[in-house]
Parts: sequence; structure tokens; C-alpha cells
Amino acid sequence: MKKMKKIGIILVLIIAAFGCSENEYEAPYGDFNSFSWLTTKSTTDTDYVVALNEFIGLYDVSNNSISHNWYLPEGTSLLNKEFSSDNLVYTEFIEAVGPVNSDEKQINVLFNTPGIKEIQLKNIFKDSVTEGVKQEDGNWLVEKVFTVTVFDDLKPVFQVLKGTEVVLNITETDLPNIANSASWKTVSVEAGEKLTYVDMTTSGEPDSRSWTFSGGDKETSSAESVDVLYNSLGDFVAGSMNSIRKDPKPKAEVLKLIPLKIKVIPSTQPFVINGGIKEDATEVISFNVTGEIGVLTASEKDNFTVHVENTLAGFNQNIVVKSVAINSSDATQIDITLVAPIYNSDIVKISYTSGNIQSVDTRVLESFGPKTVAMDFQGAMNVAGYTGYEDEWGGSGNQFKKANTEGYFAQHNSNNEGGPLYYWRDDSKAYQGKSSMKFETTADGIPALARLQGGSFSTLSPVTAGTYVPSVWVYLDGSNTMNTIQFNFNADPTATFNFDLSTTEKGKWVRLTLPEITLGDISSGRFDLNISNTGQDDAIVQKLWLDSFDLLIVEAR
Repeated sequence: MKKMKKIGIILVLIIAAFGCSENEYEAPYGDFNSFSWLTTKSTTDTDYVVALNEFIGLYDVSNNSISHNWYLPEGTSLLNKEFSSDNLVYTEFIEAVGPVNSDEKQINVLFNTPGIKEIQLKNIFKDSVTEGVKQEDGNWLVEKVFTVTVFDDLKPVFQVLKGTEVVLNITETDLPNIANSASWKTVSVEAGEKLTYVDMTTSGEPDSRSWTFSGGDKETSSAESVDVLYNSLGDFVAGSMNSIRKDPKPKAEVLKLIPLKIKVIPSTQPFVINGGIKEDATEVISFNVTGEIGVLTASEKDNFTVHVENTLAGFNQNIVVKSVAINSSDATQIDITLVAPIYNSDIVKISYTSGNIQSVDTRVLESFGPKTVAMDFQGAMNVAGYTGYEDEWGGSGNQFKKANTEGYFAQHNSNNEGGPLYYWRDDSKAYQGKSSMKFETTADGIPALARLQGGSFSTLSPVTAGTYVPSVWVYLDGSNTMNTIQFNFNADPTATFNFDLSTTEKGKWVRLTLPEITLGDISSGRFDLNISNTGQDDAIVQKLWLDSFDLLIVEAR
């Protein structure tokens, strides 16, 4: 790519499809030999990317050449002079099909098949020219190859599984139509069962996808594989998948319907608690059950026992339940309120003695407990998006050193896209919000130190004195072998937080926490992320994503 800089005078402009005659162009160079061209792509490279059935215009504007020739390979077509970029269909303008040669100055090339295509330009000059090769006849030959990567159309492929059974397999050539929905397959699932949707698309090199669902516990998802739980009795149409390709590839989206009808029937399984119990910021305690709730009377509150213990405060007793109710937005969730406050420094345990909580298919909720409640913690890093790396760098220049993120400076990043770029804001993966911070090394592994400096911390999110639980969400790549990462506030040597990665599950978002720590006010200095190769010096690409570091505020009773 860089060697173009050596060739005569180079002129590359953004222009429409070439349709003007040759005498409309006047070379600006004067009377000397030069080798140059115009292109419809806004780049000084000779490497381009296009989508299938797109075109590139090329114009040889070399000065004083005595002959020239374009060579178009197989999988391309030469468009005639009547062609215009305003045309939506190009086939009627095809003049010749590659492989073909052309001695025209200006050409428009249509790309008919995916893959890498090499277009050659050869010019002959009577006198010497930069990077020319002298021929036996005394003339000078200059050759240039334009490499074009042609991306195939996106062709969504996916499967739907019930357990390990594949109930639907959609290939590239399947084109479901809602008009034919009467003939779509129907799958029966019991209330509380799930279906798994798996994106298997490869053609067109998609970067992501967007699922939409109906009838299940999720309405949308961007995950490659996603489980959808069906709790409501009834008949539903599965939804759709949108395959997405992003810059720097040619942008494209293709939506395909999921041609599957889902019939949710009464469950034959026991009606039990499903997952853990949690407290929210308003001190409401909630848990889910394995199906939608049809009957829940006010008297059921007497069948719950809530025990609260706080050793430091000398508190150890039951707290009476004030009310129980079905959650207004999730019919599988029961919400409990208490007559007295609870604090996140408490240990809260709940038991239930079976009464008459019934599912919509008349199953009775079974007894459970005691089960520990996951208490709610609010964060002290109180500027929305700052430690979630939500804000893209909006300045001019220095994008690589800024890790493409407002408020940060990647000290050991290279200052160009050639890298290494150890830290980079990434909107392809996030625990919450729209982005996270990706850490990625070269094949040499982690350097002696890679630091991301949070220089805006003191003005955006200072910490007040208090007791906190340090916390961060991490997503480890499947081949990651790292053991530790470190965050610290460099103005307070006690505010250094080393998170152990050695037993962290890979391929999913995991919340890491550290024991409680008491800190004083921190309103100066930086908030840094430090990763070194000490104890983790494998010579491999190490990759992970980080999101939403926080200092969780501990409430004293």
C-alpha cells in the first residue's frame, strides 16, 4: 500500500462513475512523464473492498505514455460509456466479461463474483519514469496491480434447537415468506421450556446479528446463540434474524424470517423457584418461578419467612412480610416487600412453605429455602458510561492513543492503526450499554506493561470516603490464559485492586468482586487500568473485554 507514494505524481479523488470523454480531462503536470490514476474510491491505496455486484471506476491519467492497457480478471465485467452511477441495475451496460483487456483510458468495472480480484494497469513510456522498468526496445514499462476484495452477499443461516434436537435448520438458499406461514413447521414446548437459536452465517462475513422474538422471555438479542424461555400458554411465530456487516467492510444488512410456529402447552414439570433471589434498589425482594403465575392471594405473605442477620450491628431476627405480588411486567416473578428496612451489609435468607400459589396451568408452587438473597449495591462511579467506556472519542487526531474513548489515554498503544492497540473501545460486545473496553495483544503476548489512563476521573467521577466492594465485569476469550488485571487510583496507594482471572469462566460475562475496602476521599490523580506480563507471559494473543468497573457502596445497619 505505502509504495504508491513513490510513483510519480499521485492523484486520487472521490468522483462519480466515469462517463466523460477523454478530452474533458487535462493533466496538470506539464510536459514530463508521470504515472497516475483516478478512482471512485476515496483512498490512496491500491487495495479496495466492495460488495458483490458493485463497481469501481478507474481512470488512467498518466502523462506522455505511448500505450496503456487494463487487464480485468475472471469474475468482473467492463461497463460501457452509457453507464452512470445513478443506474440501479448494471447488467444492460455490460460491454465485455472478464478476463478481458481494454485500452480505454477510463473504465468502470463491475464485480460479479466474490473473492480477491486483481486488476492490472500497464503503461509504456518512451522515456524513463519512476519505478519504470526499461525494456529491450528502449521504452519503459510501469505496472500497477489494484487488489479488490469482493464481499459476497449476506446469506443468513441458523438453527433452532429444543434441547439437543434440531427442530429447524435454515440454509443460505432458504427464503421464508410470511405468505407461506400456513405451511411452516410447528414445535410444541411446555410452559417453562426453552428453545435455542443459533446463528451460523458465514457468507458475506457478517460482524453481528440482531434477533427478534415473540412469545418468549426475550424480545431481542444480539448474541450468536441465545436461549428463549416460553412461559405463556398460546401460539406464537418465532420471529426473525437480521445479519449485519459493518465498516470497514461494505455495510450491509439482510433480514430473514424464522419460519417456525411455537405452541406453548401446560407443563408436566413441578412448579418451583427458578434461579436466585435478589433485592432491588427499592428494597423489593424478587424471585422467578418455572411458569407464569395464575393465582397469588394476599394471604400467601404468611407462608414466607425472612431472616436477617448482621453480626457487626448485632442484629439477628425475622422481619415480617408486608406484601407479596405478581410482578407487573413479568408474570413469572414474585415481588416481596417487608415491614422494616434491610441493608446490603445484611445477610438475608428467605424460606417458603407451600400454600396456594398456582401457575396458569394450575400447578402449585413447591416449598423452598432458606435461600440467601443477593443484595442490591449502588455504585460510587456515578458518571453514566464513564467506566462502561460508552463515549466514543470525538476529538481530531490521536484516536489510537485515546483508545477511541472519551476520558482515557492508552499509554502503550501505538499511534496508528498498525498497532499494537492494546486497548480499544469495542461496540461489538458489552455487558450493559453499547460498548466495552477490549484488551488485545499481539502474538507475542502481554508486554511488560500496558496501561489505560483514566485522566478524566477526578472531574467526572471522584470518590467520597466510605466502605466499598470493588467490582468489574469481564469477558474472557476462549483461548485467554491470563491470571490478573489491576485497577488503581494513583493518588491513593491503598486504592489498588487486583482481580484474579485464573478461575473465571470463559466465553461469558462474569462479575468479579473483591472484599470490602474503606477509602478516603479521592478527587485527584488518575484512575488507571494496568496489565503486565508478570506471571502471565504466554506468547499468544491474549484477549478480553471489560465493562462497568465500580465501587459498590456498602450500607451500614
